[in-house]
Amino acid sequence: MRGGRDNDPRFGHRMRGEGAYADTLRVRFHAASRRYGYESGRGDLALDTTAFRVPPAGGQLALW
Repeated sequence: MRGGRDNDPRFGHRMRGEGAYADTLRVRFHAASRRYGYESGRGDLALDTTAFRVPPAGGQLALW
């Protein structure tokens, strides 16, 4: 997937697949996203912040 190499150190190319296998995965992911209503890449997901609260000042948060 990287022209026969194990790694591609170029900035912007790492962690991105290349070739037929990567293209197949990309097409399948976008098709599934559309099918289930996620519409990947649109960026218009509305976030609900009502469940968040300000942590208490000056201390460690509880772990339970």
